[in-house]
Amino acid sequence: MKNPVLFYGVIALGVIALVIGILFEAGMFGAHPARGIAGIVVGAILLIAGVVGIFMSRTPTVATK
Repeated sequence: MKNPVLFYGVIALGVIALVIGILFEAGMFGAHPARGIAGIVVGAILLIAGVVGIFMSRTPTVATK
């Protein structure tokens, strides 16, 4: 995929998932043993996927400059 807007969207979703996971861990939405950790893990995976996708979608000539 060569569309970087898609990867920016993935990064935005990752940040939102991280914030929600942190809020669940802090007890803002009630107590649940798995939701906070799941939100943090999913958010981290989405962030990594978005950043890797942006770097992988670059053309080789742009990346070498």
